Formats: sequence, structure tokens, C-alpha cells
Amino acid sequence: MYRTTAPTLSRPADARTLGLARVVRTRATPDRVLDDEFSLRHFTDLTSSYGVAVRPDVLASPGTTFTALTRSLHAELEPLGPVELAIVAHATPDLDCRLAAATYLAEAVPGAPLSFSVSDVGRCAPFAALRIASDYAARHGYSRVLVVIADQATLPYDLGAHEVDDRPAGDAGVALLLEAGGAPVSLVHTPGVSVAELPAAVAAGLASLVGPDERVAVVAGAGIDPELVRHGGTVRTAPAGYPCTALWEGLADSLGRVVLVEHDPVTGDLGLAAVGEVR
Repeated sequence: MYRTTAPTLSRPADARTLGLARVVRTRATPDRVLDDEFSLRHFTDLTSSYGVAVRPDVLASPGTTFTALTRSLHAELEPLGPVELAIVAHATPDLDCRLAAATYLAEAVPGAPLSFSVSDVGRCAPFAALRIASDYAARHGYSRVLVVIADQATLPYDLGAHEVDDRPAGDAGVALLLEAGGAPVSLVHTPGVSVAELPAAVAAGLASLVGPDERVAVVAGAGIDPELVRHGGTVRTAPAGYPCTALWEGLADSLGRVVLVEHDPVTGDLGLAAVGEVR
């Protein structure tokens, strides 16, 4: 059994720096219907303490598990080869608690990687996962790491006032394979940033990643006003409705220099990632 240790205070002299080697994406078709007694009881138990109503009509509709998304991404990456660490990052809950994408990765990916999930940081889960992956790689000398980013839209309960604004639009997955020699990735992940503090925090984050005279393309997430991130280059807004994957899907088309920026107003997490060589 793997036992975690304290974070490293500094990178070991011989620590590998991993870069982004491959990116694949998927919009896997629904693979699961939760119209069974266990699922109804499960979601009723989960929601009863919060005064939220279960929606049997949604339970009877096909949905997509993170395992199905991960299996599809794994197929796109083949031949993948051995991986030492695999992390699943998500904001929405998985569809079916009886399946786990991290368990699938531990069994199906060569190398029997240490596998776990990262959530509870909202839209910034991918930034947290990449930061954790970098720390693990530095401490343990990992040379290949896989980060799976997943969104699924089947939420079989009422969302109340958030029904329109926050309900995910669909199911999507993105896989990031990191290894030595890949495109450089520099990260800023700052917790506890309020909306009022956001302009100053974004400016500081950009200054730490991008040179003062560097023109860089920026992709702004749903929690970012595009005007906050203009840095002499283009600014594109990521598609709405995909809280974790929208920012990262575009990397599958090109690993050119780009900065990704996202803020979750609920958790207060701010994430910035500069990907690619400085031109």
C-alpha cells in the first residue's frame, strides 16, 4: 500500500521536470442508466439532509461515467506505455458511485500507476491535479504522469437557483500525458481569492508566468472576465457548460504557447497555466 509523505520543501537536485507530451479529448457516448433501486436510494440518502429533491426522470436518462470517459481517452492514447502516476480531476460528481475512474487507471494502464482523484476545488481541479503531479514527480522521480480531466452532466437532483447557470452542458474528457521533453508547463494555483481580489491576483499570476513584453494567447475560463487577462495577444473565452474540460480541450489541437486562466468564485481557487516554449 502506498503511504503519502509530507510535501517537498524544495525540489531535489536530480528531480525531473515533466512537460506536456500528448493531449487527447473525448465526448464519449452515454454508457449508464441509474434506474435501479440502489441508485434511487443512494441519491435520496445524499439529498435528504439538504432539502433537495431527487429527479427520477433524470435517473432514467442515459449518462456517462468518468470510467467511460477515461476508457475512451485511454484508447486514444494507445500505445500509451507505462505510467507511474494517474490523477483524475473533476468538479461535478461522478455518475455512478459503484465505478471509479482512478481504479480503472490503476488496473488498465501499464505500470500499475498510483491513482487517485482530485476534486472540491471546482473549476480549478485540473490546476490542482497538475500541481500535485509535479510535486509527486519531483519527490519520487516519476518520469511519466497521466492527468485525466472529466465533466459529466447527469445530476439527478434539483439545483434550485443554480439550475440554469451552473448545470453542466454535456459530458467530456481530456487526458494530459506529462513526460520529460514535453512542452513546458508553468503553474500558479492560489486558493482563497475573492471576486474583489481577483484583478490583482490575476495580474500577479500573469506577471509571474509571462514576460512584460511577451505577446501571448490567453484562454479565459467561465470565471474570468476576458478584459482581466489581455496581455498584448489574443484572448479567447472557453465554451460554457464544461467546468473542468473547456479550458484544456484546445490543447489537443496545438501545443503552441498559451496561457490558461480560471477562477472558481465558490471555492475561491485561481488557476493559471502557461504551456509551451516562449517564442
